[in-house]
Amino acid sequence: MRRNRNMPIVALLSVFLLVFLLVIAFRHIKIYIVFSSGIGPFIMVSLIILLIVFVFFKGR
Repeated sequence: MRRNRNMPIVALLSVFLLVFLLVIAFRHIKIYIVFSSGIGPFIMVSLIILLIVFVFFKGR
């Protein structure tokens, strides 16, 4: 089995995503989190996930 050469980038982006989600959660946790946090964090999270998937499959 070939090793994915982009795994360090995927790991770094995954760690960045986890830190980003934790910061957003600590700053915006309320009862109505969907209404209080806005759409910006959701766009950022989806872009990071798409980038992780793209880099992972590009390295295969």
